[in-house]
Amino acid sequence: MKTFNIRFRSDEKLRDYIYENQIIDSSDILIQVFSHQKKHNEIQKITLLLNELLPSAAVIGTTTDGEIIEGRILTSNIVISITVFDYTSLKSTFLESQSDSYSAGVTLANEIIQKDTKALILFVSADDIDASEILNGIKSVKQDLVISGGLCGDGGKFDGGSVFNYTHISKNGIVAVSLNGEKLTASNRYTSEWEPVGRSFKITKSKKNRIFTVDKMSVYDLYEKYLGSEIATKLPLSGLQFPFVFKDTTNGSYIARSVRSNPGDGSLTFATKMDEQQSLHIAFGNAEKMFQNTQNIIKDIAQNESVETLFIYASGGRRRFLQNIAHAEIEQYKMLGTNCGYYGYGEFFANEEKSLFLNQSMTALALSESNKKIQKELYFKTHYKKLDMNLEITRALTNIAKVSSQELQDLNQKLELRVKEEVKKSRDKDSIMIHNSKLAQMGEMMSMIAHQWRQPLSAITAASTGLQIKIDLGKYDEKLFLYSLEKIEEYVYHLSNTIDDFAGFFKPSKKKEDTTLEKLTEKALFILSSSFVKHSIEVTTTYEKEVTLSTYSNEVVQVLINLLKNGENILLVREIKEPKIEINCFEKGQKKYIEIIDNAGGIDEAIIDKIFESYFTTKESADSTGLGLYMSKFIIEDSCKGKLEVENVSDGAKFTIILD
Repeated sequence: MKTFNIRFRSDEKLRDYIYENQIIDSSDILIQVFSHQKKHNEIQKITLLLNELLPSAAVIGTTTDGEIIEGRILTSNIVISITVFDYTSLKSTFLESQSDSYSAGVTLANEIIQKDTKALILFVSADDIDASEILNGIKSVKQDLVISGGLCGDGGKFDGGSVFNYTHISKNGIVAVSLNGEKLTASNRYTSEWEPVGRSFKITKSKKNRIFTVDKMSVYDLYEKYLGSEIATKLPLSGLQFPFVFKDTTNGSYIARSVRSNPGDGSLTFATKMDEQQSLHIAFGNAEKMFQNTQNIIKDIAQNESVETLFIYASGGRRRFLQNIAHAEIEQYKMLGTNCGYYGYGEFFANEEKSLFLNQSMTALALSESNKKIQKELYFKTHYKKLDMNLEITRALTNIAKVSSQELQDLNQKLELRVKEEVKKSRDKDSIMIHNSKLAQMGEMMSMIAHQWRQPLSAITAASTGLQIKIDLGKYDEKLFLYSLEKIEEYVYHLSNTIDDFAGFFKPSKKKEDTTLEKLTEKALFILSSSFVKHSIEVTTTYEKEVTLSTYSNEVVQVLINLLKNGENILLVREIKEPKIEINCFEKGQKKYIEIIDNAGGIDEAIIDKIFESYFTTKESADSTGLGLYMSKFIIEDSCKGKLEVENVSDGAKFTIILD
């Protein structure tokens, strides 16, 4: 077999090239066309010319986000690769995209796969396809198949690319060719290296390949929150450099998923199905690992394969992220011999061991009809200059954010475990019930502190990651760098203040102080607000007027927190569709009232008179002590000389605190 790669300049030069290289028409010729040109009439001119010159050849083509030819990266070009096989037959097809991607894969495979099929190359252009399901459908027909290729590109415009052959050009189709023959050997490799940064997110609403919400916020808002409005407004193009990643459970590595389109309603679409409850991270690329793993692939192919031609199908996001380094990366493939390919928006990778649809990766397909190994010494050039101090600082900040977040989670888990142990030890010791109650509440407070910390920690991560990427891309901006460091300092200050604010609530009030019902309520809501938002609980407050009083403020706030937290828990346990908590503050006569009303369905009348008894609980978990309501009543009635009452109302329960 032999491959001829040419950059198309004119009809005449293509004719001359074919004649000079004595390429004779045959059904055993594979032509791949990688075109920056998206206009169908211009593409058709080229396919008509190729059909005139080599009418029996199998042709598959795609529009691109960059072209690869003999170790070089081009943009705004048309590259034609002509492979003449000696012992391999070809069978090609075109298929209009179907709503059922799995069935489309099965149909395609049944049309072109034969008993001796070794490899399949396919190019896809469709916004509504599920690329992973296409692979699954093909693999259901022949399991041990090597599959390569990818989604089309469109020069970063995201306004629609195309795939084509001699007879069809389509923005919603699949072109594929099978390579068949006993003497043919085919193997493929891939490399990705996008690493998670910051905390994980969970998909909370999705449909097929469209994500609506992540952690109950729109996925667009998530990009805007953690990466800034500048990045969000440039989606989907900016998503090529800031993909999501999820963990591959088979080997612990991370697989990237980049945005394919932005419908404009807060949702974003991807090229494959994204399941609800799946955990995701925002990621950034590790340029050094990308470059090093490409070298490892080249070494592996050279040591283990007989290679006569190499096809590279890679991600436009990877090229845009690496920029000049991408040229050095591709140049190394010349050591393996003839090579050609393109950059698109997703890559197919399958063999006997794996079946993956990838984003942000580079895949390499090695083909040969000979058993002769590469007889050539490999020489890899050094590509990186020594890291400058700014890049080291940025990486250090990123690491601080990651490590701090993990330490906070570890601390919270240890504190919760300690609280459980202490509660168990002191369960029968009435003399320290107040101490136990506060330990239990401290565990919940630490969880809330962790929640309050997540946003500034994620902001620190996003700021430091943005700086790292700017420097990696050679776009260092001193003004931006200083601004980002100033913002990071502000976030750290916020973290410190949060701890001080929470700590104040655990100091017992030694004397009464003048306050208002509104201040007491707002202090409690400040502690719990993030939890209510997280669980989509609607909280409404009504203040009849400014009601002043003199009381032990922190003790009352602790009771309010306990009552509100109990309300939240029962709303979640009973899975109320539209959970609500209503708080009413008013004065009646000489008494001050705070009402807390939920819509969780109320308390069983058989037990409502027992809920303030010590150790009484309806919870079955080991961390429930039954002290919460007992201690709340003790604090209000014994310490504050007030009353705490409960009654069922129309669709829930109402707790009333009455103070002088």
